[in-house]
Amino acid sequence: MNDEALSWAEVPSMIEHRLGMYVGRPRYDRAFAVVTGFDLARGCGELAGFQQWMSERHLHSPLTFWALVLAETFGDQADESRLVTDEDHQLAIGSLCQRLREFLNLSDDAQRAP
Repeated sequence: MNDEALSWAEVPSMIEHRLGMYVGRPRYDRAFAVVTGFDLARGCGELAGFQQWMSERHLHSPLTFWALVLAETFGDQADESRLVTDEDHQLAIGSLCQRLREFLNLSDDAQRAP
């Protein structure tokens, strides 16, 4: 992998600040599609760890990470129909990025532990 490749640590910031540059109108479904696509492009399956972590936060829920982020942001019964305004999408995107940062920090801490 070359040194100029985007890292997982850079993904949340890119999504928060430049999503529209890559996918047009910043929408939550496009944000989680970028996350999924980034994981697939790397070919390492790192997103599976994020999915497991999100599931554990919700008593081993079978829902996907993107649905669990919506539940954390808007309440347990929230789904994509809850995203009505641009502000709703921005709030959900911000929440997704925050959860990714939390997970990445935990993963980094686990790798550094003796």
